[in-house]
Amino acid sequence: MLQLPTLGLEYVDMSKALDDLLALLSPAAHQFGTSNHLSIAGITTNSRIAHPGHLFIGMPGTRTDGGRFWQQAADKGAVAAFLSQTAFRELSDSAARSRCSIPIFSWPDEHMIQVCGQSANWMSDFPAKNLSLIGVTGTNGKTTITHIIEHLLNANTPSTALIGTLYERWPGHSVEAAHTTPFAPELQQSLASALAAGCDTAVMEVSSHSLAQHRVWGCTFDAAVWTNLTQDHLDYHSTMEDYWAAKAKLFQPPYFTSSSRAVINVDDEWVSRLVQSWPNDRLLPWGFTLQAEPNLPDWDRDRLLWASDVLMDATQTRALLHTPAGEIPVTAPLVGRFNLANLLAAVGIALHLGVSLETIQSALPTFPGVPGRVAPVQIPGQDIAVVIDYAHTPDGLHNLLDAMRPSVQNSLVCVFGCGGDRDRRKRPLMGDIAARLSDAIVVTSDNPRTEDPQQILADIMTGVNSEHPQVEIEIDRKKAIYKAILSAQPGDTVAIAGKGHETYQILGRLKVHFDDREVAEAALRQRLNQSVVKSCS
Repeated sequence: MLQLPTLGLEYVDMSKALDDLLALLSPAAHQFGTSNHLSIAGITTNSRIAHPGHLFIGMPGTRTDGGRFWQQAADKGAVAAFLSQTAFRELSDSAARSRCSIPIFSWPDEHMIQVCGQSANWMSDFPAKNLSLIGVTGTNGKTTITHIIEHLLNANTPSTALIGTLYERWPGHSVEAAHTTPFAPELQQSLASALAAGCDTAVMEVSSHSLAQHRVWGCTFDAAVWTNLTQDHLDYHSTMEDYWAAKAKLFQPPYFTSSSRAVINVDDEWVSRLVQSWPNDRLLPWGFTLQAEPNLPDWDRDRLLWASDVLMDATQTRALLHTPAGEIPVTAPLVGRFNLANLLAAVGIALHLGVSLETIQSALPTFPGVPGRVAPVQIPGQDIAVVIDYAHTPDGLHNLLDAMRPSVQNSLVCVFGCGGDRDRRKRPLMGDIAARLSDAIVVTSDNPRTEDPQQILADIMTGVNSEHPQVEIEIDRKKAIYKAILSAQPGDTVAIAGKGHETYQILGRLKVHFDDREVAEAALRQRLNQSVVKSCS
């Protein structure tokens, strides 16, 4: 079963008749009590933070059914509860039934996601109908692409909401994200709040988990981006075919309609299956192979988006963009070929939404970047380069190290690990990539969670060539970062991968403060102090 949200959401001053909601939903399979004249002031899926007047929706989960906690929600003031049939069965005996202090309605377990989605949409007055929704899906690139889109759309008038891995934000509002794509109650309330704040567009990262779990139920996307599909999340999806099927849902009804536009990466091997039956006027293909010939037949070259005359250095990329609207030279503070791909995708969406080439050209040089994505760590006087990045997949790590190589003066050192309780199959792949593309590697912990950290490192090392001359294993991530920075030679580049923007580490079931940037800055200061001591001795 699915892991449903742990965080609830309070809705303020939105009291509505429960009977109206029940009329919208498919008939309940069972019920105790009556809904007559009941009003609900909000919806929550978390019994611990239910408020007076709330409707509590208990969702099936991976470990337990949230519906079992209906009494806790009632004790906090919930006036009604929607449960799965599994949770409802526990109320079937007369003793349990006599304890019901609030009306309870149930649906089959498999219908609860739709019930939750419909209820959340109804409570928030279906905000997606009044917003232009842009969805970005793929294994890598989602966060950077959504940030570039937001930047381009806000170049003239800030009216775009951003919802993704790092935060949800729009003018006057910014909060840290709990999930890449929120669950239905949180998502619909966020869209309603963005709409109330004057936004006309919302740009969202749409994860494979959210599509598999129908979190975006009720959202119809004006346009969507397909970045790529590489190995990740196979602990959840089991196979690449399942992973593909989940992501492809974004480009299918009810999320995609005959008027929706697909901005797709034709360099990705999975994309031909995605678009094989679509008419050309619904597609905006982008990629690098388009410079020669498109790798799918019968495409109108006037609809293609690609780059030529590309020049890259350690701080920026220059290129000539070829777009359906014409050609423009651009400069952007983005590093690496993969970030040029992200730029192409974002420009495709901006053009679709009516942003002019002139605005794109003038806005790109001021793009502020994305926290934790190829982010330099700098203090005055340092003699090595240090970057942190979120790369936590084989493709992501390959892209990072490939992007770093041209600017490395001496040696490239990579500090990385792999998350616990996640796909074990990618660990040796990442070990192989790090060993092949780095001059030295320090293998360490990422978020081990409930797995044995030593076993995770052992899995990584099965992919590392035993003859690699510079491999160190340090299970303590702080010590690993210090080791890499303090032992680096002048002119070296140290790439610290896997956590990027994260400010925590998950050890067992405990989340503790840990920030790669803070640790790297402290290590750089110690390195600088040691250098000063040596020069004075």
